[in-house]
Amino acid sequence: MQLGVLVAGALVTEIVFGYPGLGRLILQAIQNQDFFLLQGAFLFIVIGVLLANFVIDIVYVLVDPRTRTGMQGGAA
Repeated sequence: MQLGVLVAGALVTEIVFGYPGLGRLILQAIQNQDFFLLQGAFLFIVIGVLLANFVIDIVYVLVDPRTRTGMQGGAA
């Protein structure tokens, strides 16, 4: 659900400051009905979100010692 908000925020920021980026690329693809470009752009965004979540999960296990205890089967 937050992916739409992320893309909309990127689009507004790119229009206001004149930056070329994914938001403007997605808008142009919608206007030109370029569905393959839309699929590629959203695939890129989704893979980025998945990688960020994976990295955050790994860092969380390293930072919070309670999660390491739970992974080893110890009593809480």
